[in-house]
Amino acid sequence: RAILHLDTGMARLGLDAVVALSPENFTGVSGAKIDTMTLIRSRQAFAILPARAEPELTVCAIERTWTASQSWIATIHTYREFVQHPMDVLAERLTALGLGAARIGIDADFLPLASHQRLMQALPGLTRVDTAHEVAAIRAIKTPAQVALLEHAARGTHRAALDAMQASRLGDSEIAMVKRIGDGIVANGAERPFFLYLLTGDRTTVSHGLPSDRRLRESEIIRFDVGGIYGPFMSDFARTYSSGSPTALQRRTYAALRTIEEMAIEAVRPGVPAEAIWELCRDAYPRHGLTFRMGLVGHSLGVELHEAPVMRPGDRTPLAPGMVLNVEVSVTDEADTYYHLEDLLVVTETGPGRLTVGLAPREVTCNGESVAT
Repeated sequence: RAILHLDTGMARLGLDAVVALSPENFTGVSGAKIDTMTLIRSRQAFAILPARAEPELTVCAIERTWTASQSWIATIHTYREFVQHPMDVLAERLTALGLGAARIGIDADFLPLASHQRLMQALPGLTRVDTAHEVAAIRAIKTPAQVALLEHAARGTHRAALDAMQASRLGDSEIAMVKRIGDGIVANGAERPFFLYLLTGDRTTVSHGLPSDRRLRESEIIRFDVGGIYGPFMSDFARTYSSGSPTALQRRTYAALRTIEEMAIEAVRPGVPAEAIWELCRDAYPRHGLTFRMGLVGHSLGVELHEAPVMRPGDRTPLAPGMVLNVEVSVTDEADTYYHLEDLLVVTETGPGRLTVGLAPREVTCNGESVAT
């Protein structure tokens, strides 16, 4: 399906080929996720999709066996790390395919300047068109199998959080609580945790801060945003809890935010512009006594943490069946405490299909309590 869309895009843009080389677009096109593309920036890989020839891949020799086991593309060329520069090999492959002076699409927003300069020195007649967003847009609509994998990831992460928070007690450290979540994520099918942010009390406003040895006290807010790696995809999930005896302000703020999140989720329908969900939240916050400062209220999820479309001002992309979206809302209360809720859903012909185990309770849950699902 991706190749059919790329063929259409190449014809529309007058391209002779597309080269997918960002880690996300390489994975989306080839089906192979190479971890070291992100861990070691110099270990580049390319998927070359000519308009009039068979597609092929170029990867570091050390990654060939893994790539061949994952990708549907049969032709795989390699380069020797520290002996050959990957851009020189890309130039050689384009020349061999008769594309040395062609018009090609490339991920211009990812390609490092030094790599771009080296490629152009080797192929000065090459014409480059930025197709990073064209290729990424193909990933917006998931297949049923991809939706099922993302649901597995979301539910595994959600259940890990439920179990961990039910086991948590006053006096536990942030590190101890988040370790329980991370262990549960792996036990529920992830290869490894992806990110584990959990903060309590006066640390909640540190958006992506690392957990510390700070110990939980009564009447505090616990806020976490966590995810795991599940094959080529990931999870992204957020909840807000109380340490016990929540204050009136905490109860009121949480309940209002939970109401707004459900409103935003119910507004997700085919044909609705992504921006409209942000506008709904912007208007709903003051009606519920909250201050709105969010630059986005959700995003697509897949091989990339924030895929398009993004529910933000200016993104008029119509939502469509098969899109998998994280709806997330957050707010800071009058006591400078931060709250965050995030749930995954799939757009269907009739509206939103929930992929997490269930929405957060309408009243703030205290750690140590079980949550009905």
